Amino acid sequence: MKRKVRVGFDFDGVIAYNPLRFARLPVSLFGELLFGKKDKVVTYCPRTKVEELFWIALHETSFFPAAGFGELKKMLENGTIEGYLLTSRYACLEKSFYKWLKRHGIDKKFSGYFLNKENEKPHMFKERIIRKLELDYYVDDNWGIVEYLIEKGKDKKNGFKTQIHWVYNFLERGNPYQHKHPHLRKFLEQIIRS
Repeated sequence: MKRKVRVGFDFDGVIAYNPLRFARLPVSLFGELLFGKKDKVVTYCPRTKVEELFWIALHETSFFPAAGFGELKKMLENGTIEGYLLTSRYACLEKSFYKWLKRHGIDKKFSGYFLNKENEKPHMFKERIIRKLELDYYVDDNWGIVEYLIEKGKDKKNGFKTQIHWVYNFLERGNPYQHKHPHLRKFLEQIIRS
C-alpha cells in the first residue's frame, strides 16, 4: 500500500491568515539599519508577563482562516494527506492557539500538533520537527525560515529530503524561488498535481 504524503504546515500566515505578516520585512530592514543585525531569521521571545500579554495581543491578528483552508480541511478529513501542524508560537500562546483550532474545527484533524512550548528559536524548532517527522513537504510564510530550512536540507552530511515551500506576501513576492505560492490554496493545488 502506498504511503500517504506527509505534509507539515506553519500556522500563522499559512493556515491562519495574518495581515501583520507584511510588517516582517520592514521590521527586519529597520533592525538591520538601526542595529546592524543581518540575521536572516529575526526572532524575539517575550520574557516578562507584559511582553507575553503584548505577544498574545499581537497574535490575535491571525483571526480568520487563509485562502484554501476549506480545501485543507477536506484533504485532512478524507485522508488525501497526512498533515502536521508546526507552529513556532511560544508557550504563552498555547491557549489561544488551541482555541483558534477548536473554533475553526481542525483541533482533531491533523496527525500531529507541534507547538514551540520550550521557546526555542523558531527556525531551529521547525528544523528539529521536520527531521523528526521526515515530511515530504513543509510550507511556511517566513522567508528567513524558508531560506534557513533550504540550506539545512541541502547539507551534504546532514541534510533532509523535505521539499520546502513558501507562502509569500506582496512585499517579498519578487524573491526568486521555485516553490512559492500566494496562499495555501495554490500550495495544495501544486502538491496534489505532484
